[in-house]
Amino acid sequence: MRERHWPQTRTRALRTIAGLHRSELVHVHFGYVTGDVVSFVERTRLPLVLSLHGDDATALPLRQPGHYDAVRDAVDAVIVPSQFLATAARSLGFAPERVHVIPVGVDTTYFTPTPLPSRPVVTFVGRLVEKKGVDVLLQAWPEVVGKVPGARLDVLGAGPLADVLLSGDEPSVRHVPPQPNRRGEQVRDLIRGSRVVVSPSRTAASGDAESLLLVNLEAQASGRPVVTTRHGGIPEFVAPDESALVVPENDAAALADALVELLTQDRLAERLGAAGAQVAARFDVRRCVEQVDGLYDALLNERRGR
Repeated sequence: MRERHWPQTRTRALRTIAGLHRSELVHVHFGYVTGDVVSFVERTRLPLVLSLHGDDATALPLRQPGHYDAVRDAVDAVIVPSQFLATAARSLGFAPERVHVIPVGVDTTYFTPTPLPSRPVVTFVGRLVEKKGVDVLLQAWPEVVGKVPGARLDVLGAGPLADVLLSGDEPSVRHVPPQPNRRGEQVRDLIRGSRVVVSPSRTAASGDAESLLLVNLEAQASGRPVVTTRHGGIPEFVAPDESALVVPENDAAALADALVELLTQDRLAERLGAAGAQVAARFDVRRCVEQVDGLYDALLNERRGR
């Protein structure tokens, strides 16, 4: 099927599914195809909820100016995971009263605190793309190994920067290919085997930026100290100097210093790790789901009252 026919195909599929299930509300996750449903919700008068997650609110509007022009008035609510992305959504012209900050939650019954291991293992989890800053981490790593003999870096991820990772000759860096059929278990196992979780994210040249960064919540829920960056929505979901050390983005030297500090100072690592579960509890997935359900109810009640 030609690509130009996909919008009509999606609209027809939505119409069929909505009719079959007697849907009362439409929720579009990610902003890339929101325009495909506008005519449908306008005709059926169903409430329309749009979730923006990151690239679709930061980089997409730069690539496609005016992408949201046709949908602003049709959207009844916009869900974003952070205040950082709420600002981006408002800058795109969505009415402030329609923008709702509801984070993507972490399952705190699955990611639970375990004792810090003694081995100096650092774990990175993320796509191997520019935004995740794995190249900055690799620049910082020789300094870490020089000051912490025996340190090891586990990198779980795949993406276009995998070649940069695999081309290195540093034996202390281990690439762990993702196993999609056991994503949660694989991430949890790696976090539990690490002493520190690192997320050196930064703004990509495209404008793409982190809106939340779930792995930081998973690490804190697991009782692991985090080294991360002052970037995007990240600072909203860690407690700087309480559960995490936060450094400037694109600063390999500061990143190395923070990692060395946590790998060599047991009391600091234990204190930050112990504080993480309390931070993560504020973003438990059950709380977040309840907020989404509450928004659905409010929109449906408003529509029925008209």
